[in-house]
Amino acid sequence: MNLNDPVQDHDVIPLDKRRVPDNFSLPFLAGDDAFPVGKFCPPEISEILYDGEHLQPDQAQLRTAITDARVYWCRLAEKALSQHRRGLLPQQVNPFHMLGRVPAIPDKPGRICTLAFDESFTDSALFLEAHSTFQVGKNEGCTASGNVKNIPALLLLGVKSSTLVNWNGTSFHQWVGIEGENRTKNYISILALAWSYILSVRLLEMQGQGDTEIAYTESTAIGYKHETGDRIAATITIDIGDVDENATRWWAAILAPGQGWKAMVSRSDDVVYLSPWSVRVEDERRFGIGWRATLSSSQNSILSTPPSSTQAFELLVKFCSLHNLGSQCLAALATALTFPTHNHYGTAATLPFPNNVGRRGESAPGKPIAINLAKLSKELPYYMTLSCNHSVMVSSLCGVFWEPKIPCNLVSPWLHPVMNEVPMMEEVINFKGRYHEVLAIMCAIRRPKLSALWLGAVISGLVPRILDFVRSGAPPLDLNAFSWTGCPQSFMDLAGSGPYCRTGEKIQRADAWRLLYLPTVIDDDLCYKNYPFTPWKPVGTTSVENSVARIRIHRCCDRHHVDYQHWTWQLEDGSTLVDQGLGIVPALPISQEGSPRIGIRETIRLPAVDFSLDQEASRAASWEIFRWVTANGEGVPADEPIYKDAWLHDETVSEAPSSPKDDPTDSIDGWPGSSTSSHVASNGGEAVSPKTTLDRASPQRNINIDSWFNGLSPG
Repeated sequence: MNLNDPVQDHDVIPLDKRRVPDNFSLPFLAGDDAFPVGKFCPPEISEILYDGEHLQPDQAQLRTAITDARVYWCRLAEKALSQHRRGLLPQQVNPFHMLGRVPAIPDKPGRICTLAFDESFTDSALFLEAHSTFQVGKNEGCTASGNVKNIPALLLLGVKSSTLVNWNGTSFHQWVGIEGENRTKNYISILALAWSYILSVRLLEMQGQGDTEIAYTESTAIGYKHETGDRIAATITIDIGDVDENATRWWAAILAPGQGWKAMVSRSDDVVYLSPWSVRVEDERRFGIGWRATLSSSQNSILSTPPSSTQAFELLVKFCSLHNLGSQCLAALATALTFPTHNHYGTAATLPFPNNVGRRGESAPGKPIAINLAKLSKELPYYMTLSCNHSVMVSSLCGVFWEPKIPCNLVSPWLHPVMNEVPMMEEVINFKGRYHEVLAIMCAIRRPKLSALWLGAVISGLVPRILDFVRSGAPPLDLNAFSWTGCPQSFMDLAGSGPYCRTGEKIQRADAWRLLYLPTVIDDDLCYKNYPFTPWKPVGTTSVENSVARIRIHRCCDRHHVDYQHWTWQLEDGSTLVDQGLGIVPALPISQEGSPRIGIRETIRLPAVDFSLDQEASRAASWEIFRWVTANGEGVPADEPIYKDAWLHDETVSEAPSSPKDDPTDSIDGWPGSSTSSHVASNGGEAVSPKTTLDRASPQRNINIDSWFNGLSPG
């Protein structure tokens, strides 16, 4: 049978419904209940490929693994395509569901430090100091029960340069909307710029000190003063309605070329730090504004008094109501939340240019916007914390691809279909930007709580970097990400089940790795203060007798849980503020009832698979997960042939797998690469970049990084 031909009634289908031969296309029938959302689970391929000695799978094992992966990802892609045609579900656009136990930026001045990446401080940023607290759950008879880990952390507060924005984005150029919503126009990019102002001003209102300021610049959108004969004509004119001059001035700044406003978090010694959501539009296309004046105010008031965050939000809501924008307001918030992450990596936010904009009444009516102003205003400090922690953002976005049943040596076949085959589907490849749109919906189905975050990452153009991280086999991890969002992103986030020793004196390596991370109750020279450097679990079992003492003492224990307790802010006056997080009830998965069945026969057509596929992700994940043990002082266990595998001795992987981690500090937890600060070097000590210095903003004095680490010992 040709791969591109659909399965016919007379074709013999294997009895195992999870498995379809690679020479079959994958049909989706209207009444097919084999793979419903909420019931169709990823393949369980962790135990089929390990013989106890060899790490690398052979060709037959790869064929089995990738066939199972294709079935899963292809069915999921078809679900996403069907939903793309109908529109999103309301809960998929609402970012509220990802807040879980995210802490809120305090409304009291925090203790601020300046982190510099060179001696001249030309590349530096402001951070708030904090730490997260974890505790080992109760386990009768075990002395580790109740032990506490305090993990020092830094949260971004100010940056030296704004995030660049352009209008080159192709995904969601035509907004897919929610079911039944007007899908003919797209104002999301405009709304995202407005949200960046609101978040910036709210930060100044909460953490502002004497040197903070929000100010307009001289740059304004065309039409602000009803000019005639402009030398540069507006590419597109945005109707802002019947507004007073204060509102007009604000919109003129939001839609200005370059930088129309500045939110200055700190100014000292000729150094200015801006809000993490500060943006600078660099694009030849210019916005104009159309408006009809109502009430007037003095010119001096207009120029000197930008609106508060609450006033700006009211202006935003009025604009959304004017144009019946519905779900676009929340999608734009999710988009703006990714701006600090773009800033960290030095990438521009590539937003889609507004589509089919017009004056009032020129477009079909949509669903009226229904946003609780007071509720959303209360939630903003939680969104701000999440957004300013780029490490949690990236870890969460990458974590959507992680699957607990997939071991380190099968990462490549697991990722191959979604990374290489879904983009080639007929309904995807023929439409610019469609792959990322469909991918966002696939991720929304896999992790409903993170659906809005994925939409925002696609709209802002962050997804290419996320996919590079995922392909590397060792994406960035932040242990606070699971604690905050409720979405597990590593095998270490799960305690496992059943007894530790299941077959004689053997223990699953994944369980042994989890036990190594527990706070130690014995003195040894090992150093396991951080998570492993990849989310994918190690394969197979290891001998308990060959294991170190900190594993052997737990051989008869019930399952240990390391539970997140709270986040603690360090305040300027030397006190602390304990934050339990928003504490919302976890969002329910999107059920089959919430996603109508496809009413027609659909067929997925994919190209044939080359089973000599690139194994780089599997190799890198395997190298990293075993390196975590060998580099932390334990060495190589005796009589375990797997440690002799070529993947673990590849000279091309001298320090780290190839990946887009171009920032040398990305590997240092607690710095711009992560919110937590306990990374272990190959010599067993704390890994600290020699190029990094820490300077306390107030009082002015230098602080040794190791001293800062040790001030909040992880235990």
